[in-house]
Amino acid sequence: MTQDRSSRSEADRYLIERIREGDEDSFRQLVDRFTGRLKAFAARKLGARSAEAEDAVQETFLGLLENIGRLPPLRSLEAYLFTILRNKLIDFARRTPRGHGLTAIPLGMTDSRPGYEPVAAGTSPSHYAKQVEKDAVRRQVLADILGEALGMLKEEKNFRDLKVLELLFNCGMKGKEAAEIAGTSEPTVTRTRQEAIERLGRAARRHPKFDSTLVFFGPGEDPTGLVSDVWRENLLSCLKRSTLGAYALGAIEPEWRDYVAFHLETVRCETCAANLDDLRAGESAGKPAGERVFASSVGFLKGRKK
Repeated sequence: MTQDRSSRSEADRYLIERIREGDEDSFRQLVDRFTGRLKAFAARKLGARSAEAEDAVQETFLGLLENIGRLPPLRSLEAYLFTILRNKLIDFARRTPRGHGLTAIPLGMTDSRPGYEPVAAGTSPSHYAKQVEKDAVRRQVLADILGEALGMLKEEKNFRDLKVLELLFNCGMKGKEAAEIAGTSEPTVTRTRQEAIERLGRAARRHPKFDSTLVFFGPGEDPTGLVSDVWRENLLSCLKRSTLGAYALGAIEPEWRDYVAFHLETVRCETCAANLDDLRAGESAGKPAGERVFASSVGFLKGRKK
């Protein structure tokens, strides 16, 4: 994990702990920090219905507060909030006669399947619980090492490999299609994918939480689904706000400008597009909405302190 991401994660964990203790100032910081980008994302899904977008954001923060006492370790607070928001938007779509092109996704950061899964015949509940816990560890390990690997590609400005992997795992494309879009050959795409999987396997064994009982990529297992799930739910290829800000101002290196445009226009990352919308709207546009969301949500936090 890079130093920048590690520091941000520590700050997020501290903020969540303070909110868990009922600190209103910390909750206000959270609301002020994320309202603009969350509302921009909701507005992209709901169109011009700004009131509905704000309602969805308010319910997102309420969802966080409702679960604050039993949150799993969060690798990315932003990813968790966007996951809640997506589920709230799906609820909105189900309440209305017209859908918004939304599909159900899981709320949990460590479980890719929504709802409940029946315990297999002959399997005890305790055994099943251990398997769920082991899978959660596996996903956490993968998120850490995959995030670090993608961070290194960015630092090295190896945007060809980054594009290839993003097309394969984040977009779910086949090798030929990914090669055409990335401007390379299909054998290169195949080799890049295989080398990446092998590096992840080696890196996993060096992770502090890895042990001999943790089967990362089993014999004959296609790792594509697991890598894709972990990639998407943790927003691993999403860009820093500072990078998006520099792109918006045109103050960015040509290689980075090309990759940011690829991420926004080819990958069509709606999370980064929402962040960019929020940045372009300016700080002043986000504050009234943030104040309204805080005022309508803080009562729930006060109720928790009793």
